[in-house]
Amino acid sequence: MNKVVVTTEIDVGLNEALEEIARFDNRSRADLADQAIRNLVEERVATRELLHHGLGLIDAGNVKAVDSAVIHHWLFSDEDDFPQGR
Repeated sequence: MNKVVVTTEIDVGLNEALEEIARFDNRSRADLADQAIRNLVEERVATRELLHHGLGLIDAGNVKAVDSAVIHHWLFSDEDDFPQGR
């Protein structure tokens, strides 16, 4: 795998915490930074794909509206089933 070097500045306290985690995990700070960046990129790519999929459904007219108050209530309830759209 081809690699590139990325240089960045981080807060001293963050660096100290990173070093502590690296020692605990028996890994290097670079390994942890690589994993953190990989996780961020995967999450952002997945979010972007989900948004594109959702926008495609909207454009095709294949969505039902769910009132935000209903969603809010559902989030703070013990209900498992997602609220039905109208």
